[in-house]
Amino acid sequence: MGKVYGFCGAATNHYPSPMADGPSGREPAAERPALPTLQEHLGRVQEYLRSCGFLAFPASETPLRQKLAAFMEEHRDETARIWAETVGRAFRISEEDLCFLAQDMREAVVRWLAHVRNPDDVETYEALREHARGGFIARHPPSRFLTSQLKIRHILGDLLRRDKRDSPDLPELLALLDQALWERVLHITDFFVEAREQELADQHERYRRSLDSAPAILFMVDPEDGVINGSNLVAERQLASAMRSPVGSALWELHPEGERDAVRTLFRETVTRGSAGKENLHLERASKDPLPVDLRTTLITYGDNRIVQAMYVDLSERRRLEFQLIQSEKMAAIGQLAAGIAHEIRNPLGIIMNALYDLAELLPEPTPEVREDLHIARVEMARVQEIINNLLEFSRDSQTEVQAVDLNVLIGRTLKLMNKYLQNSGVRARAELHSVMPCRASENGMRQVLLNLITNAVQAMPEGGELRVRTEPLDGDRVGLSVSDTGVGIPPERLGRIFDPFYTTKSPGEGTGLGLSVVHSVITNAGGTIEVTSHQGHGSTFSIALPAELEASPHEPPSAGREGA
Repeated sequence: MGKVYGFCGAATNHYPSPMADGPSGREPAAERPALPTLQEHLGRVQEYLRSCGFLAFPASETPLRQKLAAFMEEHRDETARIWAETVGRAFRISEEDLCFLAQDMREAVVRWLAHVRNPDDVETYEALREHARGGFIARHPPSRFLTSQLKIRHILGDLLRRDKRDSPDLPELLALLDQALWERVLHITDFFVEAREQELADQHERYRRSLDSAPAILFMVDPEDGVINGSNLVAERQLASAMRSPVGSALWELHPEGERDAVRTLFRETVTRGSAGKENLHLERASKDPLPVDLRTTLITYGDNRIVQAMYVDLSERRRLEFQLIQSEKMAAIGQLAAGIAHEIRNPLGIIMNALYDLAELLPEPTPEVREDLHIARVEMARVQEIINNLLEFSRDSQTEVQAVDLNVLIGRTLKLMNKYLQNSGVRARAELHSVMPCRASENGMRQVLLNLITNAVQAMPEGGELRVRTEPLDGDRVGLSVSDTGVGIPPERLGRIFDPFYTTKSPGEGTGLGLSVVHSVITNAGGTIEVTSHQGHGSTFSIALPAELEASPHEPPSAGREGA
């Protein structure tokens, strides 16, 4: 991947490494080293000067320091005036700005001479450090400011030679002035470098956080071999396992075998053309279904460095919404068809039922064969009638029947009603009912939902098992209802079709394929959602969320309804 080379050629990662030994697969962002304190700055520069033999005068109050400070104070205004005139011409500063600049310089000279007099007074460096980070002097190159500092030394030196030319202290005063200037220049240089490093660190941190907060999976990939060298937090959360991070893998290795050649081709195209993209791909995840994604790749170049950024957009929510839309449209179309068919079939069925009844009455002593045929005909006609009723329930718009439904009471009644059926099937029912608000739904429709889901659960446990019905409050003013079994489960390839009308996994004659379609229709008409999770050999869970009736009070679960057969 791309590198940024620092001092002495030491290579540093431009993109933070996500590798770690922890379970998350990504180490926390390294804490930024604390900035040196001002005292640390002073001590460091003093040590540099001392080591190189530039500290001819001690860092303590002395008579010579008092003399130099007194001279600087006496000539403060003259120094500031000459400096402003010279710097104004050199840097093309306007007359209006020069007035303010001259005043700033007078104040700066006062702070500096205070330090010259007493080295423990560091206000001058506090001001310089602050201005280097974000003040006026930070808006210009450091060389401009350092040149202006050298000019102050030049002006003070000229004034010393003019007024102290006969003083025996002149050489030492000039030497002390030079030492003070060297110290000042070194500190200013450090302050500028520190400010720029801080600015770069802030930019890097903003960049890192923006990538980590991006609503997409992002990878930084080596354009030479396709190996992932960096990732954002979203990628780590979605794809990393306890033992392995995606970093260090080739980009295409994150995809199922059948997609890897396409991703390799896309990667080569990116390196050649600068960008590429492909839709409807999948990323493999540990212990989870593959994640549906769109992939967009871009070649980023800066200086001699090149890096490929791969961005994966998670399509899970879009696929879920598309499925719901298709399902709703399918249900609406089939509902209209079912209503018409049911009404058309009901009349001739009534005639046939009456004919069967009359036939049974007209035969005084039917043979056993005839009696059995008549019985079979009546049973099958009853089954046809049940299908018609389901079709009508499926197609009915139950918005007009919406009311406040106490799910806890309805579950208790339904379990009592089905108690014998559950006992005969060897199924133990457990109701986990919590204090929930009534839901807004059709009571008859919800009764049908419970009957269908419980019946399906029992049929999924031919050897018996446990049925669990649970209610709980959900976020967003919704009520949760779930029905779970310990049965055979539903194969993954069939989960996407279980709500389709006339789709059934049961043997011929054992189901109409309308039960779960009716459930889906009732729930969606009430403004709710239904989802199913299943593991073969371990059972299935249908999870329902319904809007709560906000004007009602929460209903406590009936104690008698907690345990079924």
